[in-house]
Amino acid sequence: MPDTQQQLPKKSSDRTAQAESLFKSYMKEQQFRCTTERIAVLREVYRSNTHLDADEIFIQLKKKKIGISRATVYHTLDLLFKFHLVTKIDLGHKHTHYEKSHGVANHLHVICEQCGKVVEIRNNELANMLETLCKENGFELGSFSLQLFGSCIGEEGEKKCTEKPA
Repeated sequence: MPDTQQQLPKKSSDRTAQAESLFKSYMKEQQFRCTTERIAVLREVYRSNTHLDADEIFIQLKKKKIGISRATVYHTLDLLFKFHLVTKIDLGHKHTHYEKSHGVANHLHVICEQCGKVVEIRNNELANMLETLCKENGFELGSFSLQLFGSCIGEEGEKKCTEKPA
């Protein structure tokens, strides 16, 4: 598979088109059929600005009158993950969420255990630390997505979140 971290597109539509092109190429290499339903799953993930689970993707596609099964959604997400086009993340909801990864900078997620609020943070210092850790242990850092769990706090550092768990 080609390196998906090469010159990354800036615009979302460019990123989606490039991811779609890579997906089609990978599918052909692996001798899988690249159906319109599978492309619809990829597009749904890449057009979203949030973290989606498989059922949310299935429901959104059904609302758009796309004839697709839950099994096809799950299988396609597995293929997208295999080809490094999506990342699987655990947001503490007892099921996997997915987000686009091609053309997206490495980042971490901070999740409030009370209300479920998710904040994405990019940090070059952390990326450098992880790269060093990988090299020290005989690895080359690819991409990463980390999840940190805590509670919302106010400006003075006091616990702010009074919401019930999501």
